[in-house]
Amino acid sequence: MIKNIVFDLGNVLVDYEPAKFISKFTENPQYQKYLLENIFLTAEWIDFDRGTITKEEIARRALKKAPAELEEAIHHILDTWYQEIIPIPEMEAVVVQLKELGYKLYVLSNAPVDFYQYEKNIPVLKHMDGVFVTADWKVIKPEAEVYYTFCHHFQLVPAQCIFLDDLPVNVAGARAIGMESFVFRKDLIALKEYFSDFGIEIKI
Repeated sequence: MIKNIVFDLGNVLVDYEPAKFISKFTENPQYQKYLLENIFLTAEWIDFDRGTITKEEIARRALKKAPAELEEAIHHILDTWYQEIIPIPEMEAVVVQLKELGYKLYVLSNAPVDFYQYEKNIPVLKHMDGVFVTADWKVIKPEAEVYYTFCHHFQLVPAQCIFLDDLPVNVAGARAIGMESFVFRKDLIALKEYFSDFGIEIKI
């Protein structure tokens, strides 16, 4: 029996598209590619989400081979990236319905300590019974440890949880420990149909 709904944050409850943010700093496609690949698509960014390195370390690596004209952009991106995280109103409406139906609601997000700079800008979080930020625990999706740690911390039974994430690899990780899981691609009709399979009826 499902008792808990667990949400990823980026591209589930909020829009998170670094490429769009980067395009504000340069119109040069090569520079955009460099910034994306050397900031957000790096092993260092994963470690940032894991809480094991700082933004300063990411900046040092990105600056090593960066054109001089990108130096200011790199620092500014790292200082302000989270300001481009935009709530998805339709998903807050879904969350409110699930809350009214009596489900416990949680967030399980790969997120750095910067989360505490932008959480106030995400209204949907006020409906949550718990928020799990990976940097606080030095873990990362899709490693099994993150799901076990999350469930242990909130005293949840995996088989009583539905987990929603936009990345198939993270969904597979949750499913591997016994959580029901769904790849969410901002398709509310598909989400409604998925919930319906568990007897959870929401309006879109």
